[in-house]
Amino acid sequence: MVTIADQRAELDAHGVTIDDFAAIWAAHERVSARLALAVAEFDGNNEYATNGAVTMAAWLRQHCRMSDRDATALVARGRFLGDYQPVADAALTSRLSAGQVQALRSNVTRSVQSVFDLYAAELIEIIAPLDVRATEQACRVWRRNAEAICDQPEPVVPERQLVSQRASDGSLVGRFVFDDALAAEFEQAIGTAITWEADEIRTTGARQADALFDVVAFFNANHNKTGTPRHRPHVEVSINADDLHALRCCGTSTDGDPFPASTTEAFLCDSVIQRFVLNGSVPIDVGRATRSVPLDMFRAVAKRDGGCRHPGCNRKVAWCDAHHIRFWRNGGPTSLDNLVLLCARHHHLSHRPGWQIKLLPDATIELTNPNSHTQTSHPRPRPGLTNIRLQT
Repeated sequence: MVTIADQRAELDAHGVTIDDFAAIWAAHERVSARLALAVAEFDGNNEYATNGAVTMAAWLRQHCRMSDRDATALVARGRFLGDYQPVADAALTSRLSAGQVQALRSNVTRSVQSVFDLYAAELIEIIAPLDVRATEQACRVWRRNAEAICDQPEPVVPERQLVSQRASDGSLVGRFVFDDALAAEFEQAIGTAITWEADEIRTTGARQADALFDVVAFFNANHNKTGTPRHRPHVEVSINADDLHALRCCGTSTDGDPFPASTTEAFLCDSVIQRFVLNGSVPIDVGRATRSVPLDMFRAVAKRDGGCRHPGCNRKVAWCDAHHIRFWRNGGPTSLDNLVLLCARHHHLSHRPGWQIKLLPDATIELTNPNSHTQTSHPRPRPGLTNIRLQT
């Protein structure tokens, strides 16, 4: 793992200290702004054509060995700076970073250009001291206000779309289009559900995907539609009785699509079990459905654990499943000393190869990952009422 000290040593080896880097980067961005303005000038007088290039971007690709994406972006940035002198001046003097210039360019759409012509200097004063994220937010607010005073047709609200399908490897891929209302709800839900691990190595994209998993699992566990006493979802998993106690069992969905063994095992931990006796493919007997973890047992585990017991996770009881430390399919008992609360994401993680959980007599959890690194987790302290005294 690369530390700050390692980064500092690397920079020192090249004659640059970490403390100098920000100043050097600002100088780099000033030079980049000058180059972008030069590109805009060459683009405007067609100077690129003297070498036979069809466009300025094509000239950059050929003579500067730039990618299509980078060449097109540089031309667009140069045109924007060339069109708005206050923005160019701010970029050339480091009052605005390249990220802030991009935030402006993304929000100065054709419909609000006339307003920006009048208020560019004022907006620059507002965003100059901000970081890029705050700049993006400020620019979006400014654009909405500008659109409100412009004489233009009512904006078309995009139709919500969510299209997905299973890829050959079983993953779900697709695309979505959200309007502002759904986008706001979605972003808020992801922001609420996103987590950090103690030794975080996940990318932002991976963390957001994990957060979406938690949001969906939370709804499935807590919706008020028809289900089990805890409103568990009807995700049906079919398993042959002989396969159930196999070393690595895989179930199938209602449509016959296979689930990985780890997913099957996680579902089996806390589910409704129903027996079907078949003669060939014809059901001849249906047994009474039973729970693998009764509601009163779940409540006892919840009272002890208080939420997800994975080290560093703060998910509350409503987000959690009861996990069999000794897997249910391997004969693990549904008892207090073999159950632990895990949020949906960590529950599925615990069923992957190499993860081990040990529950100590004092309810401390020892979790060992596939790299043999062990962490501990203690039950969450619950504030009592005995020491609370009201002033009279």
